[in-house]
Formats: sequence, C-alpha cells, structure tokens
Amino acid sequence: MDIKLELQNLIEKNKSQFIFANLTNEVVKLANNLLHDQVKTERMFITEGLWSYPYIKQNNIKVNAIIINPESVKSELGLELIKFYLNKTKFYVISDKVLNKLTNRNDENGIYIIGELPNYNFNEIFKKDKCIICVLDGVEKSGNIGTILRSCDATQIDGLVIVNRRAKLTNTTAVKGSMGAIFSVPTITYNSCEQLMCELKNNGFSIYLADTRADKDYFNYKYDKKVALVMGSERYGISSPWLGDKPNFIKLKMLGQCDSLNVGVATSIFLYDIKMKQLGE
Repeated sequence: MDIKLELQNLIEKNKSQFIFANLTNEVVKLANNLLHDQVKTERMFITEGLWSYPYIKQNNIKVNAIIINPESVKSELGLELIKFYLNKTKFYVISDKVLNKLTNRNDENGIYIIGELPNYNFNEIFKKDKCIICVLDGVEKSGNIGTILRSCDATQIDGLVIVNRRAKLTNTTAVKGSMGAIFSVPTITYNSCEQLMCELKNNGFSIYLADTRADKDYFNYKYDKKVALVMGSERYGISSPWLGDKPNFIKLKMLGQCDSLNVGVATSIFLYDIKMKQLGE
C-alpha cells in the first residue's frame, strides 16, 4: 500500500473536511496553547501522535478536531484514524514549518487529536453498593497523576477525584503518562474537601488517609465495601479538613532509610491491596 498516495486521494476526495491551516488558524493556536498547558478549561485535552487513537476510539471520547501533517502519516494506523473520523470531525492540514513550531519531533508525531473528556455523573458512582474512589488532595506533579490513572485503570476502581487542584488533569504530561487510562477512568474535580467529605460520608464510604504517621500498616485493614482512599500532595501531605472525626490512617511499612515512596507508587500499592481484598483474593 502506498500510504502517501492513498492519503493524497483521501484529501482530494474529501476536500470539504480538510482545512489547510497556518499558525494564525484558531485551531492551530488552540493546539499550541494546549501543548503548553495555557488553556484553562478542565476537560479539553490534546494528544500528539497515534498512541492515543485506539483508547479514544474504544472509549467513545469526543473529538473536536484533528490536525495532521501529511508527511507524518506513515502507517496504516494513521490512515485508519483519518478514515474513521471522516464525516465525524474537521481535519486541519499543516505544513512541516507549522509542525516544527508545535514540536521538535516529526516522524509520526505530526498528528494531533483535540478532544474533551466526558462529564461523569459521580452521584450515580457514589451510590454503588461496592465502590472504590481514589482522592488526590493537592497532588502537584502531572506525571504522578498520569501514573495513578494507570493504576486506577489496572485495578478497575470506580473513579478518581481531584481536590485542592495544583496540577490540571488534562495537562499533556498527565494524559501521556496515563497511557490511555485517562479515557477509561471516570474523573472529576472538586473545589472543596468539605463538600467531598460530606458526599462520601452520606453515601456510606469509609475514608482512609495515607499518612506516614499512621499507627497501622495498610495490610492490617480488611476494608469495607465502599472505600475512599485519600492521597496527599508530594510536599504537604493531606490537608487539614480530612484530619477530624477520627479518620482511618494507613501507611506503608518502610524497611529502609527512606520514610516514604513516590505518591504514584504508594497509591498503586494501596489500590491493589484494597481491590484484592474486596475481591476476596
């Protein structure tokens, strides 16, 4: 298959769906702002390259626009993406010069998907008879959020909640670091710990706070059917509203000189333990 020729034919036959765009185009400017985390909207994201396409398609994520550099479309998967989204969204065709303004890597990275994460109904999620929620309280590093999303997907927990947000969920580092999990794990951002605590308690959740000062190690808990695991920020830990009302503190036993693990690693261990115990394994 001559991929370059087939792409040329696709563009020629579907001219109305392909817009040739330069750096002044509003969608190209939006892409540049998203790549540099300069867009305030919480749910909009951008991905670079083909890695995200199978996950976006599988989870039926809304796609607002696709930007392509024809020289970067070198595989059948790239052609498949274009054919799948024909008549579903607009395509913006950019030159090598424009691509080089967006990225330093050409190869197959000259394909950008701009989309939006769904707005999930957490009221329904909270009402489940058996439920695990992971709460990130002030986590600052986007890479850690991406890692935690992967663990949430791996353990099939019910949702990820961000409160006291210091890093945007749809930051490109978090999106790429999640390796597609951001498209499968329900997510929401809360402005208030107190509001979130109230909703969790009203829905029968037992709340567990990860803290190095805890008296009990995580494996000493059996856990209830409805569990909220709260992980604090890398520098400051868990914020004060969570500390009242005799919370359940849990920790990892540290056998070496370090007093804690990276928040992404620690969250993975906790989530696997909670999930396996709920499954009776």
